[in-house]
Amino acid sequence: MRIRPQHSTMRFLKMNRPFLYPDEQIVLEDQGGFKHLFLYGWKPAHIFLTTKRLILCQLQKNVFEIDLSAIFKLAFENHYYILRKRQILCVHYKEGNRQGTLRMVVNGLHTWNSKLFQSTLLKVDDNCIEMIAKRLDDNCRTILWFLKENGHARIDQLADITDAANHMEVLTYIKDAINPVAQKLLGCPLLSFERSRVDPFTGKTVLFSWWLAGAREQWSKDRLLDIFDEKDHFQIILEVKKVEKSDLNISLDGSQLMIKSLKVGSKWVEKFTLSQEVVFANHKIHLKNNFLEIKLFKKTCHLNLENLNKEA
Repeated sequence: MRIRPQHSTMRFLKMNRPFLYPDEQIVLEDQGGFKHLFLYGWKPAHIFLTTKRLILCQLQKNVFEIDLSAIFKLAFENHYYILRKRQILCVHYKEGNRQGTLRMVVNGLHTWNSKLFQSTLLKVDDNCIEMIAKRLDDNCRTILWFLKENGHARIDQLADITDAANHMEVLTYIKDAINPVAQKLLGCPLLSFERSRVDPFTGKTVLFSWWLAGAREQWSKDRLLDIFDEKDHFQIILEVKKVEKSDLNISLDGSQLMIKSLKVGSKWVEKFTLSQEVVFANHKIHLKNNFLEIKLFKKTCHLNLENLNKEA
């Protein structure tokens, strides 16, 4: 989502847009000033924050840019700018074996600091999610864990998993609960809405969705799974965590097996295709030590058994 402050004390210069890479989008833009070295005074610039770079432009050319992966520290300082003291943002970065500092003044400085922090320094892991989740209700935790697993989601998906009455209810969870708690604990919101953004794990462009901010590890969705084809039945062993037997819903459609967790905060669905059709009659389910065992009889064997019982 591109943000431009509604009320600006700095006039925008007419200029061409900076060249962007195919999978790069502008996140923030504004007119401001910068100082790269103490030897030089403040220079006016059109400043862009993209999904990959911090770019400073003058008229029709880029005069300076920093790859977001090179930024290792953000800090505020007070400096004189146009005859008065103002708060400025210091962006510390690495360039090879050297370190540099870009000082910039721009409208909505705290918004820029927050977006830069989300894009460069915020690391989201299980401990971070757990810390925030402890301070939220069940519906907010469900949203948080869903985005932790998927990275992004449309608002209708979030409404569906929380059984929200409407989209406004979902927005209330995010804007009045999740993000304020994250702001207090992390220093910035954790969820952000993006009109268009490229998923770094799939390379696909995702439209109009809520995203989990920050750099995150690619959590594996793989579960330990073994399917044993016995003479008259299948034995399925699936690793599950943080659920009870009562949280699970198991359904069959011919040879298609679907296992669904209905637990708030840990909702998921797994689908498997078995080599033969099975029946739900006389099935057995056992859950212990995070391993779910399911015994399902093959349809042909079940029919043969029924015929034998009838003949007897």
